[in-house]
Amino acid sequence: MTKPHIAVVGAGIVGICTAYFLSKSGFKVTLIDKNDPGTMTSYGHACTFADYACVPVNSPDLFKEIPTMLLKSDGPLAVDFLHVFKNFSWAYKFLQNCTANKVEYISNSLGNLLNNASTSYDEIFNDVDVSKYIKNEEALYLYQNENEFLKAKISNTVRENNGVKIKILSKKEILDMEPNLASVFYNGQLFMGSRHTTNPQEISNKIFESFINNGGNFYKKSVKNILPNEVGVGLSYDETTHNFDKVVVCTGAWSKTLTKNYGDDFPLDTERGYHVLFNNNDLIKRPIGWSQSGFYLVQLEEGLRAAGTVEIAGLHKPENKKRTKMIEIQARKLLPQLNEVKSTWLGFRPTLPDSLPVIGQSEKSKNIIYGFGHQHIGWTLGAVTGKIINSLCNDRVPNINIEPFKPNRFN
Repeated sequence: MTKPHIAVVGAGIVGICTAYFLSKSGFKVTLIDKNDPGTMTSYGHACTFADYACVPVNSPDLFKEIPTMLLKSDGPLAVDFLHVFKNFSWAYKFLQNCTANKVEYISNSLGNLLNNASTSYDEIFNDVDVSKYIKNEEALYLYQNENEFLKAKISNTVRENNGVKIKILSKKEILDMEPNLASVFYNGQLFMGSRHTTNPQEISNKIFESFINNGGNFYKKSVKNILPNEVGVGLSYDETTHNFDKVVVCTGAWSKTLTKNYGDDFPLDTERGYHVLFNNNDLIKRPIGWSQSGFYLVQLEEGLRAAGTVEIAGLHKPENKKRTKMIEIQARKLLPQLNEVKSTWLGFRPTLPDSLPVIGQSEKSKNIIYGFGHQHIGWTLGAVTGKIINSLCNDRVPNINIEPFKPNRFN
C-alpha cells in the first residue's frame, strides 16, 4: 500500500525536522517555503538547545513588574503600545494565563516536551553528522545583582521541579571559567547538561540535505491558501491548486495568515527578537546569558553573537534600532574587548497567549496537522515536534502527552 503524500509548509527547523521524520517513515514528502530552508527565525537566535527553558514569559508577578520593565531602556522587554491596543484580545488572554495555577500548568507542559527534546535531536544526529557544529559547554546565566538572583529562585525552583539541574557559581568561579568577562555581575548559574550550536544554518542544511537524499522534494514557493476537501488538502501556489493527502503547517509567526481562511483562527502574535554580530573569535567558551537585558552571548563560526530580548510589535514594523543599540551597549559592558559590529538581525518568534505551541490535528480537517507557536524555543523543540507529527501521520498515539498543545484549546 502506497503511503500518503504529505506537504510540509514552512522550512524552518520545525518544518525541516518534521519533513525528515516523515520521509524516514516512508511517506512521500514535499517541503514548501518561499525562503531557503533554515534562513529565517531558525537562523538568528541565541543558538542554545535550551531544554531548561520551561519557565514561560507569563508570570504571576508580571502585573507589578511590567511598569518597571517598560521604563528600563536596557530591559528585556519592549512593547509597541499601539500594536497591543490593536491586539487587545491577545494581551487580555495573555494576562489571563499569568495566574499561579496557569503558570504551573504551562511550565509542566513545556517541561514534559523539553525533557524529550535532546533525545529527539539525537535520533537525527545519529544519522546526520553535525558534530562539528555542536558544543557541550553548558550555558551560563549571569545575574546583575543580588536582588536579580534572589528573584530568580522562584523560576529556578520551577526548572528543578521539571528535572533541570542547576549549579550556582560565585563571581570568582565564573571569572575562572570565562576570564574575558568584565566584573560587572553578582553571580551566576550553569544549566547542567545543556549544549549549543556554533552554526545553526549548517545544522538546518545538513538535516535538509538528508531529507532530500532520502527522496524528499523542496519547492521554493509562496503558499497562498490551504483548501481542505473530502479526500485530502489542496495548497494554492503558482496560481494553481496542488492536492496532497495531508498538509502539515509549520509556518511559525505566519501561520495565522494561512489557517484563518478556513476557520482555524488562532490568537497568534509575535515575539520579535534581535541579534548583534561582532567581529570576534575566542572571547568566550559557552553561551552567557545576562539578566539585565535578557540576551545571550554566544561564540559562532561567523563571529560573536548577542541575541535575544522580547519586543511585542507584530510582523510589519521595521527593525527597532534602539533595541540593537541597547544589546550592543550591554554586550560591550560584559565584554569590553568586543570589536566592530558586523551585522544586526530581526526575527519573528510565533507566540500564543499561553506560551505553549499548537501541535495536533485541525478540528476542521483530520488531514491538516499543526506544529507552530513555539515562541523563543522553536530551535530547541524542532525535533521533538517533528517526531510527534510523524506519530500522528502514522495514526499512532505519541509517547508524549500533547493534550496541552491541542489546536482547539482557544475555542
